[in-house]
Amino acid sequence: MKREILPSLFLITAVVLERVMVSSGQIGIGQSLRVLLISLLFIIAISFVLQNFINDWRQVGFVALLAPIMFVAYRALYRVVKIGFPHLATILGVGLIVLLGLFYVLMSRQVWRSIRNPSLVIAYLNLVCLILLIFQIVRIGGEGYAFFKNTRFSDTATSPEPERSITLTKTASPDIYVIILDGYARQDVLDEIYNFDNSEFISSLEDRGFYVAGDSHSNYVQTPYTMASFWNFDYLPIWNSPYEYERYLYQPIQDNRAYHLLDEIGYVTVSMEGAVHYTEIRDSDIYLSKFLPLNDFETLLLIDSPLEPLSNIFDLGLPLQTYKVHRERLYYQLEMLGKVPAEIESPKIVYTHLLLPHPPFVFDERGQPQEIEGTFSLAEGPGFQGGIDEYVKGYRAQVKIISEEVVKVIDAILAESEMPPVIVVMGDHGPASMFNFTVDNPGCIWERTSSLYAILLPGQKERNLLYSSISPVNTFRVIFDAYFGADLPLLEDRSYLRYWQQPTLNVDVTSLKDSRNGCVQP
Repeated sequence: MKREILPSLFLITAVVLERVMVSSGQIGIGQSLRVLLISLLFIIAISFVLQNFINDWRQVGFVALLAPIMFVAYRALYRVVKIGFPHLATILGVGLIVLLGLFYVLMSRQVWRSIRNPSLVIAYLNLVCLILLIFQIVRIGGEGYAFFKNTRFSDTATSPEPERSITLTKTASPDIYVIILDGYARQDVLDEIYNFDNSEFISSLEDRGFYVAGDSHSNYVQTPYTMASFWNFDYLPIWNSPYEYERYLYQPIQDNRAYHLLDEIGYVTVSMEGAVHYTEIRDSDIYLSKFLPLNDFETLLLIDSPLEPLSNIFDLGLPLQTYKVHRERLYYQLEMLGKVPAEIESPKIVYTHLLLPHPPFVFDERGQPQEIEGTFSLAEGPGFQGGIDEYVKGYRAQVKIISEEVVKVIDAILAESEMPPVIVVMGDHGPASMFNFTVDNPGCIWERTSSLYAILLPGQKERNLLYSSISPVNTFRVIFDAYFGADLPLLEDRSYLRYWQQPTLNVDVTSLKDSRNGCVQP
């Protein structure tokens, strides 16, 4: 029998492209190619296998088409289950797999037998799936046209150029540890807004030789801006186009100056998996991860898929966006921080970005897992799934836990290091119980910009390189001056309102960073 085009190939491609459109603002289209290729090859392979049992290529096409239809149906049904019955989601999710599996078998046999004109049906299905595919191609084409029409590559999407050529001199070569505690507030904010005394934590750091900046502020109010600026030790240029998110913010993190300069003098670059792609550097020499090396697009496809409840039961090692996986990642990051000093050769730079005390609040004040209802969310501020009182309570608990764990990690690093290491422990910004992520009404800027900043610079105390208002942008300028003879001038410590949701805005709020406007709970 003549083999016709499988309609499932059109449908799978349309489904993948639809996901591309959903994620195009933050995930590059190139990340979809692997999953698209694997899906198409899988369907083709299964179709040829099925032909050995079904001697009808049209029926094979119909049976193969049901697979992606069942997948799409499962995603929709499982999302309803997770929202309506969060505590039973895993059990009901497995039940849905069984139910849809039985329905698939029934459809494959009984429905096909009832079809009187198979050729016409397959032609119709091919037409419908082709139309869906063309629709997605047109959508992507429209976005691509808008991108090339509106993008000005010469003005945006580039890392800031250094003020002069930078060369590091390899004299002393201490290991460097960068530990980012996402959303960890400065001591005065914790005291006044959260009624939490972290003086014991600050004293523990100071007892171990850290300098804790009492007046430090973050340079930006969102993580990707802070990290891009931090790793390239400069402020970011104005972003003129809404179509350059990937190149403007993510690439300067992955391909950053600090790692390049240290790599040139023989440092091993080490990073750990983060909760989101802008909190990690996958292009490092050593990338540590507890989970399978899936890209962000592939992880997106796993959400609400049949693999989600199965992974919850059998721990399949998938980087799912669930609270359970989130906790496991944090455990892993803390564990590896204690092991890296002895297991990876020196000199090295080690980076991990812990999404603590940032929401979601998955630990109570004793460090026990905290169950959260609803779908997984990293939202804070107005997007937080709860009121201010719940935010304050959850945040306070996680500040307590991460403070205790970080001291343990630092002691392990110091104990296992042959040479006294440089250690940076800082928040990329403050919390957001009263911060609104808008320019017209930002809320409590003081809360959001007042972040923890602590740094250990062995043997440099007498040089007075540090000061109370130091901010993240100057971190590597100080480190490179202290140990590698870079002699980089310090930049003025400033704070800006920059949001990826409003990319062309750049509001200097340095003069407002200590203002208490908007800092009163309603």
